[in-house]
Amino acid sequence: MRFLAIVILLIMAPLSIADTWRTDPITPMDERYMDNSRKELNDLARIELGRSFGEGRDSDLRLIQTLLDRKLVKGDQTALLQGMGIILGDHLRKEHNLKWVIFTDRVGRSRALEVPFKDEAIFPVTQISSRAAVGAEIDVKAIYERLEGEIIRAKKKIIVR
Repeated sequence: MRFLAIVILLIMAPLSIADTWRTDPITPMDERYMDNSRKELNDLARIELGRSFGEGRDSDLRLIQTLLDRKLVKGDQTALLQGMGIILGDHLRKEHNLKWVIFTDRVGRSRALEVPFKDEAIFPVTQISSRAAVGAEIDVKAIYERLEGEIIRAKKKIIVR
């Protein structure tokens, strides 16, 4: 009997540590955080460069790249860097009919874009900040195109339940 219990535990153990996750609607507090991030980044761009976000995707991507190239936002300014990711995400959301959600897993809680009718989410908010934190070169357009490729791949995926 003891042997059978051990065998059952060994079989079930991997199932208990399988990645479980869920998505929830974005909260009003998250919306406020995201709005404040956009505003703070836009204020910086207006003050330092005399330009604003909201002129279109390509213009916004170039503006983010300029802020980074001129070192107007440093690697330790996480909120501003994540604001850049939010702006990337806003364009992806509009162009690909996605929605902002809260993605929660065993690691924590993140703002993400959910691909409708798929078990997929992408995480644009941290794409720039994680690279900047370690001093890596950042190609904003390449990041955007890679995320866009992930969305297209996810939309083509057939989900069988």
